[in-house]
Amino acid sequence: MIRVSLRGLAGRKLRAALTAIAIVLGVAMISGTYILTDTIDRAFSQIFTESYAGTDAVVTGKGVDISIDGETVAAPPVDEAMLETVRSVPEVALATGSIVDDYGAKILTPEGEAIATGGAPSFGFGIDPDPALARFNPLKLAEGRWPTAENEVVIDAGTADEQKYAVGEKVQISTLEPTRAFELVGIAQYGNVDSLGTATFAVFTIPAAQDLFEREGQFDAVSAAAKDGVTEDDLVQAIAAALPPDAEVVSATQEAADQSDEISGFTSIIRYFLLAFAGIALFVGSFVIFNTFSITVAQRTREFATLRTIGASRRQVLGSVILESLVIGLVASLIGLMLGLLLAEGIQALFRLFDFELPTTDRVFALRTVVVALVVGVGITLAAGLFPAIRATRVPPIAAVREGAELPKSRLAPFFPWIAGLMAAGALALLGRAMFVDNVGTADRLLSIALGVLL
Repeated sequence: MIRVSLRGLAGRKLRAALTAIAIVLGVAMISGTYILTDTIDRAFSQIFTESYAGTDAVVTGKGVDISIDGETVAAPPVDEAMLETVRSVPEVALATGSIVDDYGAKILTPEGEAIATGGAPSFGFGIDPDPALARFNPLKLAEGRWPTAENEVVIDAGTADEQKYAVGEKVQISTLEPTRAFELVGIAQYGNVDSLGTATFAVFTIPAAQDLFEREGQFDAVSAAAKDGVTEDDLVQAIAAALPPDAEVVSATQEAADQSDEISGFTSIIRYFLLAFAGIALFVGSFVIFNTFSITVAQRTREFATLRTIGASRRQVLGSVILESLVIGLVASLIGLMLGLLLAEGIQALFRLFDFELPTTDRVFALRTVVVALVVGVGITLAAGLFPAIRATRVPPIAAVREGAELPKSRLAPFFPWIAGLMAAGALALLGRAMFVDNVGTADRLLSIALGVLL
């Protein structure tokens, strides 16, 4: 029966190839999506890990800071005096304060237009330029020097390259204060990347940043490094004992992980959005497979009847058709898995085309990607081919000698209109939930739209 199945596929190469296309596309979308988002997650994780490489503990205000519109934005700042409190801890070797504002520094083009970031942050940093404290600085100078006066600024290499800014020129920056012109004294990178996608950053002296971002007498965070022989956990415990009730300390490792988790929430939205299209392709593919196998089974009625006549059991006929589904699903899934690598590059290029660039690193081809792609691709193919395979087992041996023999109708045939009606109602309900129901998260909204379209 295995030879019969494989010979049957070989005799219908074109039909098998056309049947597999939808599965190939769907699996390619799945693997490409996971490869792309896993790569972005790893890139950001590396960036944050590198940025805290010289830090052992981070002190911030306890709780969360609430913006004017009521959204949680960051931990609240701490008083400047916190820096001396941390420095007084015996286990601390070095400490410094810093200012970080996620959306406060809008860099303008030479023509005076705000640079579009597509919703990405426009970071404003305030750092201490003291070389002895360089270990705490997540940024690396590519050119020039750090600002030492309140009218000086350093910007990211990506923005400088795109806008053709050079050291020594004037750069206009819009903050909470009126737009001001700063002298560009340096160009920097975040970690080892030229840019954070479409995000921008501007670096000022701490006094300038405190003034620009309304942090007078405050730091957003105080970073500390441990003395030799003091572990990260020991340092955190020692600092925690010296802090007032309105402040808290975490390890640099935990802080980097928390920031990576925040980015993972963003990449999850991209993942769900792209997987929705993969689901549509696979759903369409399942119908193509179902129809193709139904037609094939109907055309092979006499062949199956002949097999039954010469001794093939119902189980063997069922296995024969399912084997064809398995082969098509496995081959299509493997091809789609490999095409996912190319698709990930294509999606990244498409993002760049729409000025939505994201940092990347070496491509991440996780085992989870392989397992999910193969299970989904093969599983959907087998599921779509199962009903036609069951119908094939109902071919009576006598059909081999009858001219124009047809398959008997399914016992479920009378219920098909009801099933179709329920699916249509479900689709409308899901689409209505996505479009009209409040308090639905972005990921849930995208998932509802995808499922509604599928139904």
